[in-house]
Amino acid sequence: MKATTRSKLLVMVTLSAGLWCGSAWADVARITAEVTRTLVQPDGTYGACMAALSVSPTSALPSCAPDWVTFSCTGDFGDAVGAWRQFDQAQLALAGDSRVLASISTVLGSANTRTGCL
Repeated sequence: MKATTRSKLLVMVTLSAGLWCGSAWADVARITAEVTRTLVQPDGTYGACMAALSVSPTSALPSCAPDWVTFSCTGDFGDAVGAWRQFDQAQLALAGDSRVLASISTVLGSANTRTGCL
């Protein structure tokens, strides 16, 4: 492969990665905490499934609400099946009195406004 072809391929991959990542995620942080409560909202409020953590998400991301995080089980901000699996893990951690490593993100809505933390 010629150097110019290799360069073009690298540029295409880089641009594709940039488009795929987009600007949907505003901020990302990781916190280690215990799950203190879980909540399922059948009407889909707050993404349908949430967990309260012993460490406030606000400590890592000030724009987040304190205590609760949503997994977005409605699929609004990702794969709904994956979200339910993450929620299952939160329930297991609660039942087993275990700590979790939570990766939380603020999410930009269609008008680039923050709509919640995951």
